[in-house]
Amino acid sequence: MHKSISLFIVRLVLLFGSLVLASSASAGRDVPGGRDHPELGRIPGSVLTGFEHKQYGTLRLPLKIEGIRVSRSLQPSGEVWRLQYRLPKKMGPDGAYAVYLDNLKEKGFELLYQCEDEDTMFYTTLRRRLKYQWGSNIMTVYCLVAKGTLRGREATVGVFSTAKLRGSEPEVRLYIVESKPLEAKLEVVGAEKMAQEIEKKGHVALYGILFDHDSDKLKPDSLKAIAEIAKYLSAHPKVKLYVVGHTDNTGTYQYNLDLSKRRARAVVRSLVRKHGISANRLKAVGVGPVAPVASNQTEEGRAKNRRVELVAQ
Repeated sequence: MHKSISLFIVRLVLLFGSLVLASSASAGRDVPGGRDHPELGRIPGSVLTGFEHKQYGTLRLPLKIEGIRVSRSLQPSGEVWRLQYRLPKKMGPDGAYAVYLDNLKEKGFELLYQCEDEDTMFYTTLRRRLKYQWGSNIMTVYCLVAKGTLRGREATVGVFSTAKLRGSEPEVRLYIVESKPLEAKLEVVGAEKMAQEIEKKGHVALYGILFDHDSDKLKPDSLKAIAEIAKYLSAHPKVKLYVVGHTDNTGTYQYNLDLSKRRARAVVRSLVRKHGISANRLKAVGVGPVAPVASNQTEEGRAKNRRVELVAQ
């Protein structure tokens, strides 16, 4: 059972590690643009090798594991920090784990989950996975998940401390979520504004149409925006539109192209089936990530690129 839990935890670490982290730090130097969390510093002698900071996001952290299955998890949302440090050679993963554990306890954090394991070197299949992803083999994993307060806000912290084979320096990864409300609000463009924008520019971008993650299923909050499209079309019976789906660049080009097409079709279906708009007036088009309106290097930019546009035929 203990080894199975360790297997899952390492996979969890890999899952988080696969998220976009800047990782171009040279020997002894922090990654460009990286910085420590204001209240959770680094172990002296550590080098910041990976960094990502988002004003809003969601992480999934384990609370209970049975075998290799997560039977209960925590998914906090808020300001997200992902920090990866290369530890000094004299500091093992167990030492780093103990330092962060003591630090969090001193700050009044409640320990929700922890694992201490030194047997992962015996997983042949797992070693292949790790070698492919990290270029080396993990031999030790220590982890914890804790909840408390940072900077006056409720916070959840995940610590994953690992060591590799072949004598390389151990690493520690911190995943921090400080609770805050999502500041972004749905922008529902009214029928009158749609008419003005399309008449003036030939198209209008809509951000009030949202979908489930990696899906073409419309969220309930999108229905108001679609109703406004129907209102506009009803008031302008001669207008025909391309309904164009756009994505950010997360994932492969082909995947995003297909997703954008499916999402555009979902909007057309809703207009035809629920609002009685003639299918002959609408054509669904997906262009994936090829027409961004902002940089895909930030979450804010990616959010702007995920949109539906109405284009006059």
